[in-house]
Amino acid sequence: MTILDHVLTRVLDSMPVARWLQLSVDDVTPDRAVLSMPVVPDVTFDGVHCHGGIVAMLADIAAVGAAYAAIHDSGRVAATTAMNSHNLRPARGERLVAVGRLVGPPGRTMIAAADVFTDTLDGTRCLTGLYTATALDRPLSAPAG
Repeated sequence: MTILDHVLTRVLDSMPVARWLQLSVDDVTPDRAVLSMPVVPDVTFDGVHCHGGIVAMLADIAAVGAAYAAIHDSGRVAATTAMNSHNLRPARGERLVAVGRLVGPPGRTMIAAADVFTDTLDGTRCLTGLYTATALDRPLSAPAG
């Protein structure tokens, strides 16, 4: 586990919604974050297909996680200020895997993209989106480190 993996894991562990979704940090680099979650009945609308809003939330956290990884050394945190996501097909599988990546340079306002796949990074893409993250000078509730 890299330092960035550890840092993002600590941030997610501090977020009740991330704990509820059982999010896992699979990989983090300074401009990319790969997160995953199990598809359990509580996050579906029919016991099988993950609700689209949950899929968008996973993408949002991965995209803004990538932005946060890019600015972490500055001591700032990143918060979502806009999102535009598109469900492409039903999210059905045992896991969902989201890849967030910074599209532009790190700074005060950052644009990140995310894609969500079923089961693995080679699985079916079920969502794509663009997310705006704003760097904040003070921590929200994220632990330092």
